[in-house]
Amino acid sequence: MKKLALSVVLLLSAVLALGGCNGAEKSAPKVAVVDAGKVFQESAPGKAGVAYLEKISAAAQEEFKSLQAAAEQDKSQESMMKMQRALGEIQQRMNAEQQMVIGKLNDAFRKTLDTYRDEKKLEVILPSEQVMSFAQAADITKEIIAAMDKVTVTYEAEKPAEAAPAVAPAEKEAEKAPAEAKKE
Repeated sequence: MKKLALSVVLLLSAVLALGGCNGAEKSAPKVAVVDAGKVFQESAPGKAGVAYLEKISAAAQEEFKSLQAAAEQDKSQESMMKMQRALGEIQQRMNAEQQMVIGKLNDAFRKTLDTYRDEKKLEVILPSEQVMSFAQAADITKEIIAAMDKVTVTYEAEKPAEAAPAVAPAEKEAEKAPAEAKKE
């Protein structure tokens, strides 16, 4: 009888312990991982951003080549300085364009992740590069790429025509001042 009672107590203890484990699993946070690099490379907005930067880069290279050719023909100190200034401006424009593309792409990515997390009732989405180990079922990269493909991101500069003339007249005035001083 004592053995039977002891067995029942042990059995009940085991059932309660297992029941407690199941309860803990239910309260565990729902976590997913995503490969951000793959999303940026394979999604439509990521590819559009790369294409936009390539187009801008090609135009900048052409602009630099024409400045370089003009400087080689003139070979004066002034034309070399003008070319160096122009090169600095081209680099600044390229950096600004890259930052704009990265910013817009990151905003779209974050909004897509937030929407996905809310829809799937996840608590956390982690970058796969920073997770030491995860089950393949936790990887949502393909779903995020598909969601990003539905997002429209416009990379054209907002007001390029207004920004360029505002800088150009000031430069022309600065260039005229030394030339006028030499005439006197």
